[in-house]
Amino acid sequence: MQLHQQIFAALTIVACLYAVARGGAPERVTAIGFLCAFALTNLFARSVWVAYSTIEWEVAAVDTSLALVVLLVALASCRFWAMGMAGMMIINVFGHLARMLDPGIVAKAYYALVALISYPMVLLLVIGTWRHRLRLRRFGIDYSWVWQLPPAYRMGWLAVPRQDGEKP
Repeated sequence: MQLHQQIFAALTIVACLYAVARGGAPERVTAIGFLCAFALTNLFARSVWVAYSTIEWEVAAVDTSLALVVLLVALASCRFWAMGMAGMMIINVFGHLARMLDPGIVAKAYYALVALISYPMVLLLVIGTWRHRLRLRRFGIDYSWVWQLPPAYRMGWLAVPRQDGEKP
């Protein structure tokens, strides 16, 4: 394993453990998905120089599965970070698709599209978990899923009533 892979492995494991320990349900689901995808990718992946010279079907399947998990979290959760992560995962899947359609794509471009985009996704998970903790500290509650929101909030009201008693 090369140095950048070791750094990414350490960052991913620490970020996911933080999200599982301190995050809400969307952060935990995403972190568990990331850990499973990380383990499966390491199981299936070949060396870096061989890996991106051709498409790795197993890794593409793992990335597509993770993209579906993140997309479902984004659609069902009350988190903005999940939408950004879902967009990045879709870009990742389209990187595999582009390689399938055109095997002549340079390996470094394929690597940049598929592997390097994972770094900001890990950062988004950490920021999302941190923001969840801030909302809990500030409001005492942080709804995880859209079906948990109070009906008044879904109709445009604030989740926490204003201190001055005025309606928005």
